[in-house]
Amino acid sequence: MKTQILALMLLLLSLSTAFAQQDSLKKNELVFYSFIVNRTPDNFNIPLIGFVNIANGNHNSAEVGFVNYTNGNFTGGQISFINTVAKNCTGSQIGFVNTTVKKMKGAQIGFVNNTLGDFLGSQVGFVNTSAKKSDNIQIGFVNTCGDSLRGAQIGFVNTSLKRTVAPQIGFVNMAKSLKGTQIGFVNFVDSIESGVPLGFLSIVRKGGYHAIELSVNEMYPLNLSYKIGIPELYTSFVISYNPKETKNVAIGAGLGSIIPLGKRLCFNPEFSSQTLFFDNFQQYTNFGANIGFKLNEHVMVSAGPSLTYQYNYNSNSYNEPLFSFSDSNWRNGNFITGARAAVRYKF
Repeated sequence: MKTQILALMLLLLSLSTAFAQQDSLKKNELVFYSFIVNRTPDNFNIPLIGFVNIANGNHNSAEVGFVNYTNGNFTGGQISFINTVAKNCTGSQIGFVNTTVKKMKGAQIGFVNNTLGDFLGSQVGFVNTSAKKSDNIQIGFVNTCGDSLRGAQIGFVNTSLKRTVAPQIGFVNMAKSLKGTQIGFVNFVDSIESGVPLGFLSIVRKGGYHAIELSVNEMYPLNLSYKIGIPELYTSFVISYNPKETKNVAIGAGLGSIIPLGKRLCFNPEFSSQTLFFDNFQQYTNFGANIGFKLNEHVMVSAGPSLTYQYNYNSNSYNEPLFSFSDSNWRNGNFITGARAAVRYKF
């Protein structure tokens, strides 16, 4: 008998419908509260705790369940699998998918976070999207800002479609106009105001550094390289040729920097690594400490000492240097000191 009474009480509790009315509510606005599906009218500010929570209008409180939906403005905290605010949100959304249709001020923490209006706060998730102006921090695998960005983006792929006054830290960083810092493997900027992209490959369409260079060094009489990035840090892609060797072509890449020493004079250190095109086991690593002189806005000549380490994974057979100041063995490789000279044209 007790078991039957208890079961009946639980059934009544799960199916109960609470009709409540406040002075501020309209006559026909009813409150449905069953702890399974909860539905409240505008400005009925009590916590909604259930499987599905629906606020038909503004709601200032907490919503905890599997699906939370507010049809107006929301102030408070939403915690569920799916959280949605149809207008402005001030507070926090914590769930698998979080969406605010208009302005968001606070935090979104989940797998997918979306704000379709202006954003002020932070987004932490796998995919974070802010469609308009953002003054926030986005931390996730893919971070996207559809308008101007102030704050920071930290993730694998970071994108800001307009002005970016913020650091972007990730594997791939993209910005329309940069007034900040990009740190990543690949950086793309349409134009730079006063920012600095730092990475293995930085592509700057307007205001970047683009140059080709022809050089000679102790290992190869002919080296052709293409340089792209910014003067502070650029990437070089180089192909080298030595007609005296059987395996005569080497390809590789490296990094360089132009440090002004005056109006025309500069220090131009470069680091590169190359492999023989016809012998994947023989490698060259080179560091050059070059002094450059700018003949005009586009042409620069440079020269300086260089240090090359050549290594062969299979044997001790190496290509001979054209010239060298010293040549010594070290751990199945050779250290060669020499020099290089180059002429460069900047686009």
